[in-house]
Amino acid sequence: MRMCRKTLGLVSFAVVIGLLSVSPALADVEFFGTAKVKPTYYKNFDFDDSKPDVPTLNEGGWASGEHVRSELRLGWKATGDNWRVKMIAEADIINSKDNADRSFYVGATKENQPNAGGEFGIERAEMGYTFNPALDLAAGWDIRFLDIKSGGLLYGDDHPFIGLRGALGESTKYQLLYLAIENIDIIGGADSPNTGDWRAYTLKIDQDFNLGNMGKLTVSPMFAFSDNEHQDAAVSYYGLESLGKIGPVNASFEVVVADGEFNTAGTDISSWAMFAGAELPINDFFTPYVAYRFTQGDGDSGDNEAEGFVGITDIGRFTPLMGMDGCILSEHLSSGASIYNSPLYSFAPERAVGGNNYGGIGNASSGNNPGEKIVAVGAKGALMPKLGYKAQAFFIWYDDTANLVNVVNPGQEVDDYAGTTFDLQLKYAFNKNFSIDNIFSTFIPSDGIQDQIDADDNAYLNMLTLAWSY
Repeated sequence: MRMCRKTLGLVSFAVVIGLLSVSPALADVEFFGTAKVKPTYYKNFDFDDSKPDVPTLNEGGWASGEHVRSELRLGWKATGDNWRVKMIAEADIINSKDNADRSFYVGATKENQPNAGGEFGIERAEMGYTFNPALDLAAGWDIRFLDIKSGGLLYGDDHPFIGLRGALGESTKYQLLYLAIENIDIIGGADSPNTGDWRAYTLKIDQDFNLGNMGKLTVSPMFAFSDNEHQDAAVSYYGLESLGKIGPVNASFEVVVADGEFNTAGTDISSWAMFAGAELPINDFFTPYVAYRFTQGDGDSGDNEAEGFVGITDIGRFTPLMGMDGCILSEHLSSGASIYNSPLYSFAPERAVGGNNYGGIGNASSGNNPGEKIVAVGAKGALMPKLGYKAQAFFIWYDDTANLVNVVNPGQEVDDYAGTTFDLQLKYAFNKNFSIDNIFSTFIPSDGIQDQIDADDNAYLNMLTLAWSY
């Protein structure tokens, strides 16, 4: 009987294996990935050469001075007639023995710094089903954005989401999103101003216009509601974005108005921001651009109004005109004695002053911040068939310096000119699978920063990227 059962089991197992071997796969799975190694050098992010450099936060964790960061991604996707699944595993780390030969877990510290890097795990995921052209359902935690193609003032990131999008005719599209920005409720506990969720709900409509011989234009009204229980704030954002080609010029524009309040404190939130840019492709060698970026600042941190603009996430680093993945202004200038106080990816000094926090990356950006005015000029092109460049300069003013403290001349207002940045990127693509690029970037502080710290040493960044894609 035992021999019979064993024989029957072996036969059943063989039948299953046989069926699997002849049955068609449920779906074709495609693998892809990127591997980037980034030797990097930071210097004087506090604008003071007389002091040791303090660690600053980048995508791999905390670092200062000379370091090597690696961004390693392995992705796979499967698709069917109406469905799709995509996942990307990533490890973004500062190379050290702790991650190459050991494990360094969240909650641990080393050299008095918390671990902020990521272990290899699912960084992005998107699952979707298309019912018809007008209704596509997606969920996961992949990149979603509202205005990354223009100024990036409001939102772009990879938070968990559920979304609907589709085409309503040939010239109209829409996107509706539910975003779980934070979820820190204590299970079984009560919400308070120190614990709670942060949810955002967004709607964007893209309307295309054919301008005939003049070109094409897409006009996009957008709305976002930030239900920020963590900061006890509710904020509505009303915006308009336009992108298009008008004659030979590629033009982009956006304006966003923030209106809300801190529920318990009764402090009003009222602010606005805007972006405008134009790019003129002259030839393959030379495409110049000019852009203007503005976020309103607050003039009195002691009143019941928070007028410093804070978006859900400022994503200026990855915008087409002013963006550069590694320019110094979009690094984390909020650590230690850094006085400009822009968080990672942001161009705005939104963590300066502090208080009345209602958003930004990490939910730590202040409605009392001084805001900014940036005039940007730059150019890009190909120096030779495989060698490209991008060069740009930002001229940066504070919008309102009333909340900033002048330590050089106490009692006087801080000067409104913060400084100038210069970025130069050179990239050589050996083929479609391997490239090398280098970014040199400097922040030259002016009186607006010197007044606050009594120092004016230039900050520097140099980042080399060895990139493989497959």
